[in-house]
Amino acid sequence: VPFVPPGIPIDGKTVFTSDHALKLEWLPNWVAIIGSGYIGLEFSDVYTALGCEVTFIEAMDKIMPGFDTEIARMAERLLIKGRPIDYHTGVIATKVTPGVPGVKPVEIELTDFKTKKVVDTLEVDACMVATGRAPYTNGLNLASIGVETDRRGFVPVSDKMEVLGKDGQVVPNVYCIGDANGKYMLAHAASAQVRHHGWRPRGKTVACGMAVCACRHS
Repeated sequence: VPFVPPGIPIDGKTVFTSDHALKLEWLPNWVAIIGSGYIGLEFSDVYTALGCEVTFIEAMDKIMPGFDTEIARMAERLLIKGRPIDYHTGVIATKVTPGVPGVKPVEIELTDFKTKKVVDTLEVDACMVATGRAPYTNGLNLASIGVETDRRGFVPVSDKMEVLGKDGQVVPNVYCIGDANGKYMLAHAASAQVRHHGWRPRGKTVACGMAVCACRHS
């Protein structure tokens, strides 16, 4: 599921996550995107193609901070330069006030990541929160097999993706691949985990999170 930083109210219309963005019923002229990772970058591609302006809000000192340097350079050249995209780096959105589509803008208070001082306020038509994904393990009934998620909500596993109980010991015949184990939240990473260990589990329980692919296809 999308991860939303504390204090950001989501109304699903003017302040929304990538899940809401897929079924948004209106097209904002100016969209601020909090986070400049894979998800935010892909949606900026979509929005600019539809004629929208995009502003990235990134806590790190540069956009796409988690990208390989060469890939980031190429992505900036192909997906940012020459498009109606600007960005604020080294700042966090400390306060977001939802608006009304086509009537009232969204207000975003920007605070310097290092000094913690408010440095600017943006007024945009909409704000998309693209600060990553969080595991969704509700309903797995992990407690029934003596398993607890870690502080981030991930299922603890061994190097072989075997689920670990509260005592740190392997729970027999239970594996966890994909987003839910927190190794790499990527679709191809989940596939690689299966291939690497040569699993063909029969009669064994496998918990698998929905994955977000970190590569882009044109």
